[in-house]
Amino acid sequence: MTTRELRKTLEEWAREARVPADLADRALRAGGRRRRSAFLALPAAATCAVVLAVALAVTRAGSAPSPVAVQPRDEVIRLAPAHEPPDKVTAGRSSVGSVLADTRDSPPRKMIAAGRWAVSAYWTSEWRKSGPDLRVRGRTWYLLDPVTATYDETEWGFLDVSPGLRYAAVLEKGLPVRRIGVFDMETREVRAWIPMDRPVGGVAWSPDGKSLVATAYTRHPDEEAVPDGAGQRVIESSRTGFYVIDVATATAGEFHPMALDFVDNSNPRRDFGWSDDGMLIYEWDLSPRHKVFYDLNGTPHAAPSDYVVTESKAGVSPDGTLLAGRDGLPTKVTERATGKVVGRQRVLQLLAWADDDHLIALGCAGKCGNEFANGLVLVTVDGKETVSLSANPARTRSWEPLFTLR
Repeated sequence: MTTRELRKTLEEWAREARVPADLADRALRAGGRRRRSAFLALPAAATCAVVLAVALAVTRAGSAPSPVAVQPRDEVIRLAPAHEPPDKVTAGRSSVGSVLADTRDSPPRKMIAAGRWAVSAYWTSEWRKSGPDLRVRGRTWYLLDPVTATYDETEWGFLDVSPGLRYAAVLEKGLPVRRIGVFDMETREVRAWIPMDRPVGGVAWSPDGKSLVATAYTRHPDEEAVPDGAGQRVIESSRTGFYVIDVATATAGEFHPMALDFVDNSNPRRDFGWSDDGMLIYEWDLSPRHKVFYDLNGTPHAAPSDYVVTESKAGVSPDGTLLAGRDGLPTKVTERATGKVVGRQRVLQLLAWADDDHLIALGCAGKCGNEFANGLVLVTVDGKETVSLSANPARTRSWEPLFTLR
């Protein structure tokens, strides 16, 4: 019996016994915390425990003198506990930090992960004409199904995945849109739709998985001028501001208008993200590579005291001692305290720290046909070991991964 079939059966039992309608969800979450460590299937022992717990609840409810009040299903979204990423890269599909790869398919069909991070989703894109001298980048999103450990094509125009890989915040196609969906990745259902006063085109989860920052736009955030013979022509971003959303109650806070003149950024998409502690939001600057921070009311704010300006997406190692260097073959890792180079890697980009000794990178493990035939790899800090995580997509459609703490 699959997780979704089990959930349906438990809900039917709950309705017949007149117990709370979310009893099945609570029972599955108890098993889900165990099952997520294995990623693929609910262990048989956990399944028996869930069924036994529900059977006992049904017996007790059957003798109850009066019906139990049922809370509306989408009034409160019961979020997963705060995420604690694994410390080390491990072997074997049943361990939390295990290395999972798909080196046959590009774009991938099977789950890709290593250590702390998983590819929770990815997108492909194509350009379409949107007006005189204008074009829009249309995205096709593929979202991880944590039950089957595979990626499914979605109907969404934009999305982000919460830490722990349980929920996705989704926006429908035709950006910007006036509602945000909270999509349960295990049941493959939208748990709630959050109405917005102004249309939004981007959304990002807070580090604790309890809040969202949604960026508002007046037109499609991926619309730009068609390049002419002289190069790329620039049109101003249509970003107007942002909302901070409480996910559990599916409610949006006040709209915070934001001017475009604080950051030297010519991109039409200028989304906001979260600081590591979830206390501030930021916007990427283009050059140099650093973040410009604001408080949750949109007021410019000093960077967190432990913030480090980095030249790579990977940034600082989990233990805070090492720093990933800038893009370009070869890359390097330095010791923060001394600036000493502790390793060089034959890769193009360092994307994320899998643990203190390994990084996820864009590169090539083995022989590649040309310098652009690069996929995701796991590489050691000293650069001596490199393992392929994805196929090299030189002759296939390119795709952009979304990394999420698992």
